[in-house]
Amino acid sequence: LIAAAVTIATLLLRAITKPIWERSFHKFKLESDYTYDQRKKVKEAISRHKVPLLNSAESLNHRLWNFSKNAPEAWHIQRDGENITDRYYLLSFCYRFLLFFSLCRKIDLELVYLDSTVSTKKDLEFLKYLKLFPQFFSDTEIFKGTGYNRSVTTDHFFSDDFRELIGKMSSNDKMLSYSEFKKKVEEKEFINVINYFSGISVDHSCLRWQVINSFHFILMAFLNDYGYDFQKTPKEKISGLAKGLPKNGLIKNAYTFIERACLNNNKEVRKAMSALLGV
Repeated sequence: LIAAAVTIATLLLRAITKPIWERSFHKFKLESDYTYDQRKKVKEAISRHKVPLLNSAESLNHRLWNFSKNAPEAWHIQRDGENITDRYYLLSFCYRFLLFFSLCRKIDLELVYLDSTVSTKKDLEFLKYLKLFPQFFSDTEIFKGTGYNRSVTTDHFFSDDFRELIGKMSSNDKMLSYSEFKKKVEEKEFINVINYFSGISVDHSCLRWQVINSFHFILMAFLNDYGYDFQKTPKEKISGLAKGLPKNGLIKNAYTFIERACLNNNKEVRKAMSALLGV
Protein backbone atom coordinates (compact mmCIF):
# COMPACT_ATOMS: atom_id res chain seq x y z
CA LEU A 1 0.00 0.00 0.00
CA ILE A 2 2.83 2.39 0.89
CA ALA A 3 4.65 1.59 -2.35
CA ALA A 4 1.46 2.07 -4.34
CA ALA A 5 0.77 5.38 -2.63
CA VAL A 6 4.32 6.60 -3.32
CA THR A 7 4.03 5.58 -6.98
CA ILE A 8 0.69 7.34 -7.37
CA ALA A 9 1.97 10.46 -5.62
CA THR A 10 5.08 10.48 -7.82
CA LEU A 11 2.98 10.17 -10.97
CA LEU A 12 0.65 12.94 -9.85
CA LEU A 13 3.57 15.21 -8.91
CA ARG A 14 5.26 14.54 -12.24
CA ALA A 15 2.04 15.25 -14.12
CA ILE A 16 1.70 18.58 -12.31
CA THR A 17 5.33 19.71 -12.46
CA LYS A 18 6.31 18.47 -15.91
CA PRO A 19 4.45 21.18 -17.88
CA ILE A 20 5.81 23.87 -15.55
CA TRP A 21 9.37 22.54 -15.83
CA GLU A 22 9.12 22.21 -19.61
CA ARG A 23 7.84 25.79 -19.97
CA SER A 24 10.61 27.11 -17.72
CA PHE A 25 13.27 25.12 -19.53
CA HIS A 26 11.95 26.21 -22.93
CA LYS A 27 11.97 29.86 -21.83
CA PHE A 28 15.48 29.51 -20.43
CA LYS A 29 16.69 27.89 -23.65
CA LEU A 30 15.15 30.63 -25.80
CA GLU A 31 16.73 33.37 -23.68
CA SER A 32 20.07 31.58 -23.60
CA ASP A 33 20.08 31.03 -27.37
CA TYR A 34 19.07 34.66 -27.99
CA THR A 35 21.81 36.01 -25.72
CA TYR A 36 24.44 33.76 -27.28
CA ASP A 37 23.37 34.66 -30.83
CA GLN A 38 23.35 38.42 -30.17
CA ARG A 39 26.68 38.35 -28.31
CA LYS A 40 28.23 36.41 -31.18
CA LYS A 41 26.95 38.85 -33.81
CA VAL A 42 28.05 41.90 -31.82
CA LYS A 43 31.51 40.39 -31.35
CA GLU A 44 31.73 39.63 -35.07
CA ALA A 45 30.71 43.20 -35.98
CA ILE A 46 33.41 44.60 -33.69
CA SER A 47 36.01 42.11 -34.89
CA ARG A 48 35.50 43.02 -38.56
CA HIS A 49 36.69 46.58 -37.96
CA LYS A 50 38.63 46.40 -34.70
CA VAL A 51 42.15 46.19 -36.15
CA PRO A 52 41.66 49.08 -38.65
CA LEU A 53 40.08 51.11 -35.85
CA LEU A 54 42.98 50.47 -33.46
CA ASN A 55 45.51 51.34 -36.17
CA SER A 56 43.62 54.53 -36.92
CA ALA A 57 43.44 55.37 -33.20
CA GLU A 58 47.18 54.79 -32.90
CA SER A 59 47.89 57.08 -35.87
CA LEU A 60 45.66 59.82 -34.43
CA ASN A 61 47.21 59.37 -30.99
CA HIS A 62 50.70 59.92 -32.43
CA ARG A 63 49.55 63.10 -34.13
CA LEU A 64 47.90 64.40 -30.96
CA TRP A 65 51.12 63.79 -29.02
CA ASN A 66 53.04 65.64 -31.71
CA PHE A 67 50.51 68.46 -31.70
CA SER A 68 50.71 68.81 -27.93
CA LYS A 69 54.41 69.62 -28.29
CA ASN A 70 54.45 71.45 -31.63
CA ALA A 71 51.28 73.55 -31.70
CA PRO A 72 53.42 76.72 -31.21
CA GLU A 73 55.09 75.94 -34.55
CA ALA A 74 51.76 76.75 -36.24
CA TRP A 75 52.16 73.92 -38.76
CA HIS A 76 48.40 73.37 -38.53
CA ILE A 77 47.40 76.90 -39.54
CA GLN A 78 46.46 77.77 -43.11
CA ARG A 79 47.42 81.33 -44.00
CA ASP A 80 45.25 83.60 -46.15
CA GLY A 81 45.76 82.84 -49.83
CA GLU A 82 47.78 79.74 -49.09
CA ASN A 83 47.06 76.58 -51.10
CA ILE A 84 45.68 73.93 -48.77
CA THR A 85 47.72 71.21 -50.50
CA ASP A 86 50.86 72.92 -49.17
CA ARG A 87 49.75 72.22 -45.60
CA TYR A 88 50.56 68.54 -45.13
CA TYR A 89 50.43 68.72 -41.34
CA LEU A 90 46.93 70.23 -41.37
CA LEU A 91 45.61 67.90 -44.07
CA SER A 92 46.99 64.74 -42.51
CA PHE A 93 45.69 65.81 -39.09
CA CYS A 94 42.16 66.19 -40.44
CA TYR A 95 42.43 62.94 -42.38
CA ARG A 96 43.48 60.93 -39.32
CA PHE A 97 40.72 62.54 -37.27
CA LEU A 98 37.95 61.84 -39.79
CA LEU A 99 39.18 58.34 -40.60
CA PHE A 100 39.06 57.35 -36.94
CA PHE A 101 35.51 58.62 -36.51
CA SER A 102 34.42 57.05 -39.79
CA LEU A 103 35.54 53.63 -38.55
CA CYS A 104 33.76 54.20 -35.23
CA ARG A 105 30.62 55.03 -37.18
CA LYS A 106 30.99 51.94 -39.36
CA ILE A 107 30.86 49.66 -36.32
CA ASP A 108 27.95 51.62 -34.89
CA LEU A 109 25.93 51.20 -38.11
CA GLU A 110 26.51 47.44 -38.14
CA LEU A 111 24.97 47.22 -34.68
CA VAL A 112 21.74 49.03 -35.56
CA TYR A 113 19.71 45.82 -35.71
CA LEU A 114 21.55 43.96 -32.97
CA ASP A 115 20.85 43.92 -29.24
CA SER A 116 24.17 45.09 -27.81
CA THR A 117 22.69 45.33 -24.30
CA VAL A 118 23.36 41.61 -23.81
CA SER A 119 27.01 41.92 -24.88
CA THR A 120 29.85 40.80 -22.68
CA LYS A 121 31.21 43.47 -20.32
CA LYS A 122 34.33 43.98 -22.44
CA ASP A 123 32.40 44.37 -25.70
CA LEU A 124 29.85 46.66 -24.07
CA GLU A 125 32.58 48.98 -22.77
CA PHE A 126 34.14 49.02 -26.24
CA LEU A 127 30.82 50.28 -27.62
CA LYS A 128 30.51 52.83 -24.83
CA TYR A 129 33.83 54.35 -25.91
CA LEU A 130 32.54 54.63 -29.48
CA LYS A 131 29.42 56.42 -28.24
CA LEU A 132 31.49 58.74 -26.06
CA PHE A 133 34.08 59.92 -28.59
CA PRO A 134 31.87 62.11 -30.84
CA GLN A 135 30.24 63.77 -27.86
CA PHE A 136 33.41 65.77 -27.25
CA PHE A 137 32.93 67.51 -30.58
CA SER A 138 29.16 67.72 -30.96
CA ASP A 139 27.66 68.04 -27.47
CA THR A 140 27.80 71.64 -26.25
CA GLU A 141 27.55 70.50 -22.62
CA ILE A 142 31.33 70.26 -22.82
CA PHE A 143 31.34 74.09 -22.69
CA LYS A 144 29.04 74.39 -19.67
CA GLY A 145 30.02 77.34 -17.50
CA THR A 146 32.18 79.03 -20.16
CA GLY A 147 29.54 81.34 -21.65
CA TYR A 148 29.86 79.61 -25.01
CA ASN A 149 27.18 80.43 -27.60
CA ARG A 150 25.72 77.00 -28.36
CA SER A 151 23.69 78.19 -31.35
CA VAL A 152 26.79 78.88 -33.44
CA THR A 153 29.31 76.19 -34.43
CA THR A 154 32.37 78.11 -33.35
CA ASP A 155 34.15 75.37 -31.42
CA HIS A 156 31.86 72.41 -32.04
CA PHE A 157 29.98 70.66 -34.85
CA PHE A 158 26.25 70.15 -35.03
CA SER A 159 25.77 66.39 -34.54
CA ASP A 160 24.01 65.81 -37.88
CA ASP A 161 26.67 67.82 -39.74
CA PHE A 162 29.38 65.81 -37.99
CA ARG A 163 27.80 62.51 -39.04
CA GLU A 164 27.54 63.79 -42.61
CA LEU A 165 31.22 64.75 -42.64
CA ILE A 166 32.16 61.34 -41.34
CA GLY A 167 29.97 59.69 -43.97
CA LYS A 168 31.95 61.39 -46.74
CA MET A 169 35.05 59.49 -45.65
CA SER A 170 33.83 56.29 -47.26
CA SER A 171 32.89 55.47 -50.83
CA ASN A 172 31.30 52.18 -51.90
CA ASP A 173 31.88 50.84 -48.39
CA LYS A 174 35.60 51.61 -48.66
CA MET A 175 37.53 54.25 -46.71
CA LEU A 176 39.03 57.12 -48.67
CA SER A 177 42.78 56.97 -49.17
CA TYR A 178 44.81 60.02 -48.24
CA SER A 179 45.18 61.02 -51.91
CA GLU A 180 41.41 60.70 -52.45
CA PHE A 181 40.84 62.79 -49.35
CA LYS A 182 43.16 65.52 -50.66
CA LYS A 183 41.16 65.72 -53.90
CA LYS A 184 37.93 66.15 -51.97
CA VAL A 185 39.56 68.85 -49.83
CA GLU A 186 40.50 70.74 -52.99
CA GLU A 187 36.81 70.54 -53.93
CA LYS A 188 35.90 72.13 -50.55
CA GLU A 189 34.30 68.90 -49.27
CA PHE A 190 35.80 69.10 -45.79
CA ILE A 191 36.17 72.84 -45.35
CA ASN A 192 34.48 72.81 -41.90
CA VAL A 193 37.00 70.37 -40.46
CA ILE A 194 39.92 72.17 -42.10
CA ASN A 195 38.80 75.48 -40.60
CA TYR A 196 38.24 73.87 -37.20
CA PHE A 197 41.77 72.52 -36.89
CA SER A 198 43.38 75.50 -38.58
CA GLY A 199 41.72 77.76 -36.01
CA ILE A 200 43.23 76.11 -32.93
CA SER A 201 45.37 78.57 -31.00
CA VAL A 202 49.11 77.96 -30.85
CA ASP A 203 49.29 78.65 -27.10
CA HIS A 204 46.79 75.96 -25.95
CA SER A 205 44.39 78.62 -24.67
CA CYS A 206 41.26 78.20 -26.81
CA LEU A 207 38.24 75.99 -26.19
CA ARG A 208 39.01 73.86 -29.24
CA TRP A 209 42.36 72.92 -27.79
CA GLN A 210 40.76 71.96 -24.48
CA VAL A 211 38.19 69.78 -26.27
CA ILE A 212 40.87 67.99 -28.28
CA ASN A 213 43.03 67.59 -25.19
CA SER A 214 40.14 66.00 -23.27
CA PHE A 215 39.42 63.65 -26.17
CA HIS A 216 43.10 62.71 -26.46
CA PHE A 217 43.27 61.36 -22.92
CA ILE A 218 40.18 59.19 -23.43
CA LEU A 219 41.64 57.97 -26.73
CA MET A 220 44.75 56.85 -24.85
CA ALA A 221 42.55 55.06 -22.30
CA PHE A 222 40.79 53.28 -25.17
CA LEU A 223 44.09 52.12 -26.67
CA ASN A 224 45.29 50.99 -23.24
CA ASP A 225 42.10 48.96 -22.87
CA TYR A 226 41.91 47.34 -26.31
CA GLY A 227 45.12 48.05 -28.23
CA TYR A 228 48.23 45.99 -28.82
CA ASP A 229 50.97 46.34 -26.21
CA PHE A 230 52.94 48.70 -28.48
CA GLN A 231 49.89 50.97 -28.78
CA LYS A 232 49.55 51.51 -25.05
CA THR A 233 50.78 54.54 -23.12
CA PRO A 234 52.25 54.07 -19.62
CA LYS A 235 50.60 55.93 -16.78
CA GLU A 236 53.80 57.91 -16.09
CA LYS A 237 53.90 59.16 -19.68
CA ILE A 238 50.23 60.19 -19.57
CA SER A 239 50.84 62.09 -16.32
CA GLY A 240 53.92 63.74 -17.80
CA LEU A 241 51.90 65.00 -20.76
CA ALA A 242 49.23 66.47 -18.49
CA LYS A 243 51.81 68.23 -16.32
CA GLY A 244 53.55 69.73 -19.33
CA LEU A 245 50.41 71.42 -20.67
CA PRO A 246 48.29 74.35 -19.41
CA LYS A 247 45.34 73.47 -17.19
CA ASN A 248 42.29 72.24 -19.08
CA GLY A 249 39.16 74.05 -17.88
CA LEU A 250 36.77 71.54 -19.45
CA ILE A 251 37.82 68.47 -17.48
CA LYS A 252 34.86 68.45 -15.10
CA ASN A 253 32.44 68.70 -18.03
CA ALA A 254 34.30 65.92 -19.82
CA TYR A 255 33.99 63.77 -16.71
CA THR A 256 30.21 64.31 -16.83
CA PHE A 257 30.24 62.74 -20.29
CA ILE A 258 32.24 59.82 -18.93
CA GLU A 259 29.77 59.26 -16.10
CA ARG A 260 26.89 59.45 -18.56
CA ALA A 261 28.55 56.77 -20.67
CA CYS A 262 29.00 54.66 -17.51
CA LEU A 263 32.76 54.51 -18.03
CA ASN A 264 33.65 56.27 -14.79
CA ASN A 265 34.57 52.96 -13.14
CA ASN A 266 36.75 51.84 -16.02
CA LYS A 267 40.34 51.45 -14.78
CA GLU A 268 42.05 53.02 -17.81
CA VAL A 269 39.62 55.93 -17.98
CA ARG A 270 40.14 56.62 -14.29
CA LYS A 271 43.91 56.68 -14.77
CA ALA A 272 43.65 59.08 -17.72
CA MET A 273 41.29 61.43 -15.90
CA SER A 274 43.40 61.34 -12.75
CA ALA A 275 46.36 62.46 -14.82
CA LEU A 276 44.38 65.34 -16.32
CA LEU A 277 43.13 66.39 -12.92
CA GLY A 278 46.61 66.09 -11.45
CA VAL A 279 45.57 63.71 -8.66
